[in-house]
Amino acid sequence: MINPIAAGLRYFVPVFTVAFVFGTFRTLVVAPRTGDVVAVLIEVPLILLVSWWVCRRAVKGVSQRALPRLMMGGTAFALLMLTESAMSVWLFGRPSAAFLAGFSTVAGLVGLAGQVGFGLMPLLIRHE
Repeated sequence: MINPIAAGLRYFVPVFTVAFVFGTFRTLVVAPRTGDVVAVLIEVPLILLVSWWVCRRAVKGVSQRALPRLMMGGTAFALLMLTESAMSVWLFGRPSAAFLAGFSTVAGLVGLAGQVGFGLMPLLIRHE
């Protein structure tokens, strides 16, 4: 059996990398043309598709029991939230409160729903 925390890291890194590229494209190209909500509604299903694809590989060897799968997804979700928060503060100079306030918008709530879906993905994937 593979350590679910290590699997969570193995799941987080490639998904975050792709999501960072998608998010940059969304922010710079799509959102100015469509608005934030439509841009996020376009991006979230794509990221969840990437998450599903990566998770199918990362979850191999992790017990199918709920707790190890929750540990894997929880690790990936925690890394995502910590990384996004740190980037918001250190790269973009936004206070932590502004990062959290972003979740109170429609676009922020849609994005958060996608992030929760990312965290729960290991529970949804089963291997024979």
